[in-house]
Amino acid sequence: DVSAESFKDARVTEVIANAKTIFVNAVMGLTSAGFHEGTAALDAAIASNVEARKYFGGGDTLQEFKSLSPGLYMTALECPSYYLFTGGGTVLKALELGDATKLPCVELLLAAEGETRSKAPAPKCMALESCDCGPT
Repeated sequence: DVSAESFKDARVTEVIANAKTIFVNAVMGLTSAGFHEGTAALDAAIASNVEARKYFGGGDTLQEFKSLSPGLYMTALECPSYYLFTGGGTVLKALELGDATKLPCVELLLAAEGETRSKAPAPKCMALESCDCGPT
C-alpha cells in the first residue's frame, strides 16, 4: 500500500483539496495483512474536499472502502457528492457523460410519473462499424 505519509505532502493535499472531480477505481496497493494505512488516508483526504464530486467504481474498490473506512462509507451512501458504482464500466460511462444522473437507467428512475424519455439507440455490431445486426 502507498504510505499514509504521502497524503501529508502539501503538493498532494493541494491537488486533492482543489479537485472538482475525484475518481477512484482501485485501492492504492496491497491492503491485506495490515498494509492499508495509505488507502485509508486517501479516503480521508478525498472526504476533506467537500466541493468535489467523488466517483468510486468497481466492486473491489467499494469493498475496500467499506472495510477500511466504514464510517466514511456509510456517510458516502447518503452524501450527494459521492457516486458509488459496483460496476467499474458504469462509473467510466458516468464520467464520459459528465454526470451520473445522465446515465439512461438513472434518467428513467428520476423521470416524473408519466414522463417519457427518448429511447436509446440499439447497440450496433462491435465487429463492423457499418453493420446494423445488433449486439454480438
